[in-house]
Amino acid sequence: MRITVLALGLEESAPNFGHMNWPVTEACEHILTLVRMAAATWGSPLCINTVLAPLFQPWGLAHGSEFMEAENAIAALNSELRAIATAASGRIILCDWERYARLLGEQGTYDYRFWYSSRAPFAASFLKLYAEDIARTARVLSGRIRKCLVLDCDNTLWGGIVGEDGLGGIRLSTDTVPGRYFHEFQRSVLDLAERGVILALSSKNNEADVMEVLNSHPDCLIRRDHLASWRISWAPKHESLVELADELGINLDSMVFVDDNPAECELVRQALPQVAVIQVPDRLEQLPSLLFRNDLFGTLTITETDRRRAESYRVQRERRDLQRTVKNPKDYLASLGTRVVLRLAGERDVARVVQLLQRTNQFNLTTRRHDESIVRELLTSPSALLLVCDVSDRFGSMGLTGVLLALRKGNVAEIDSLLLSCRVLGREVEFAFVAAAADWLRREWKTETIDAKFIPSAKNMQCADFWERCGFARNSSLADGVIKFRAVDVTEVISFNNRQFITIEVEA
Repeated sequence: MRITVLALGLEESAPNFGHMNWPVTEACEHILTLVRMAAATWGSPLCINTVLAPLFQPWGLAHGSEFMEAENAIAALNSELRAIATAASGRIILCDWERYARLLGEQGTYDYRFWYSSRAPFAASFLKLYAEDIARTARVLSGRIRKCLVLDCDNTLWGGIVGEDGLGGIRLSTDTVPGRYFHEFQRSVLDLAERGVILALSSKNNEADVMEVLNSHPDCLIRRDHLASWRISWAPKHESLVELADELGINLDSMVFVDDNPAECELVRQALPQVAVIQVPDRLEQLPSLLFRNDLFGTLTITETDRRRAESYRVQRERRDLQRTVKNPKDYLASLGTRVVLRLAGERDVARVVQLLQRTNQFNLTTRRHDESIVRELLTSPSALLLVCDVSDRFGSMGLTGVLLALRKGNVAEIDSLLLSCRVLGREVEFAFVAAAADWLRREWKTETIDAKFIPSAKNMQCADFWERCGFARNSSLADGVIKFRAVDVTEVISFNNRQFITIEVEA
């Protein structure tokens, strides 16, 4: 994945920057023109930035029309730059220099020695924030993202120990400190949940005591229904995290763990180096902003699926409860009443398709990370077929959870990408999806032969035999570990993948 970084500042765009009569309007228009040209030309993700106004004004206290013209022009430019990034969210990424400067102040933003010696204005602390935003973008685009926030309870979600202090004795409030620190921290946690971050608990406690706080404390913002799962016991935290990852169907390197106890934090770091560990700060006034200072859940877009994720995991718990009562696996799958709707991807699906391409690791046969510009091209290409599937069952809808991209190569259809969200795995949706897609290719492209590949990664080895389980034959293995498969009779794939307990519908 290639990222283009376009770093533009007013200092180099205008003579006499910051002095009397400097051509601020022309400088702003010059930068905006360059950004628009790049946005229209670059196919790869593009990082742009807001610009910084001069710190010192030559007008002194006499803030006349020239001062207002400069201030308004720079504000309008930054507003337009933000609008450009918003309109192309996921393809154009905004690195907010104005925010860095607010956080760091003059001393942290500028190093005048380097400005005068080599026209490089910024201090190391400013460049560190800039580099972190670019690196975060690269991690998201390459699929290396965090999905799940696992929280301790005592002295993390509230002050004190609920088992000793009781419901009324813990420190959690809206108007007094330190209780307010914990209340505001919970608000930050829910902000992440709104972005689609999965929430879970790992606490050495009595479950009844914790649930009493979640259900009954008047100032507790996080409730039981916000949680995808929990491990509230006296087991070691690293064991609880492994169990949570297994239950939620995610990898350990998708997790962020927050705890106040330095010993617990260090144990998890050593036992599970894949997990990102954050310790509650000693200065509790820093707690409310802790998760934003350590933004490990970077995402380029927020979809409606993200906003519904907490509800989807609550429903997932109901499915697990049903599974425990039905002993026969096939009876359980039949009782779910799973429905798979196959349809052509459209404009409304672009953000979600790109998100799945970038974030899905476990059930992803090729892990190709196509960006938004490529997805939009595929929507209108006569030689490409971009199919998505919506999955639902008796408990509700799981939304758009599958993507299949096929490319026409003469009389052969080649599967470029096949991926499904981990939320629908374990019920054989993947086989139904392939069967329906093969039928579509036969009807619309008159395809009789389908080629596919498995490109192994550190996280998708569960898919190594998937194409063979679909009725494909291994065709060859390449030196780089890529395995090629071929189905020479589409009809056999369709019948081979027939799952009687899944209803398949095709949306015209």
